[in-house]
Amino acid sequence: MMRIVDEKIDKFAHDIMNDVNKQRNKVMEQTEKELEAIYEEKELKYLSEAYEIIQNGLKSIHQEKNEILSRAIMTSKREILKARNDMIKEIFADAEKDLIAHTKNESYYSELCQLIEKGIQEIGDGNLKIYIAYTDKVHVHALEKTFNHDIVVEDKHEKMIGGYKLFNQSKNIFLDNSFYTKLYGQKESFLHHCKLEIE
Repeated sequence: MMRIVDEKIDKFAHDIMNDVNKQRNKVMEQTEKELEAIYEEKELKYLSEAYEIIQNGLKSIHQEKNEILSRAIMTSKREILKARNDMIKEIFADAEKDLIAHTKNESYYSELCQLIEKGIQEIGDGNLKIYIAYTDKVHVHALEKTFNHDIVVEDKHEKMIGGYKLFNQSKNIFLDNSFYTKLYGQKESFLHHCKLEIE
């Protein structure tokens, strides 16, 4: 009788242990699934945050690169512009010196008369005033005899270099054919011809 009771107790205990194991396995399986889901959620969150950090970092790097590039371009353009301006000043300063030297030649007076004659034909008849450079004042009397018009010597600070200016008071027409105006009037075409424009 006692043996039968022991067997039943053992079977009952065995069944209970099986149920407990099944329940435990079920709980562990559920727990593992929940943990796996939490892990995947966390992993996705961390990956998303990492991606955002990387993208922000790339944006920052790209922006910084563009800023550095822009500064370099601006610096380069300023240096090119300064070099261009220095070169232009030097070229035109040399041209001025050559023109001044030309006005000292013996042939200059004859050339000046021819230029003035051509200017008078262009501007037309009337009450004319002929303006000459301060450095050409030595030619005043000769010019007065040649053209029979008022000869006005410009102030020494007035940039002419040589050449002449004509004012037709009757028609209110002014013509500037001074060497200075002629020289610097060609500046833009000079820049274009030499491809010295800065974009």
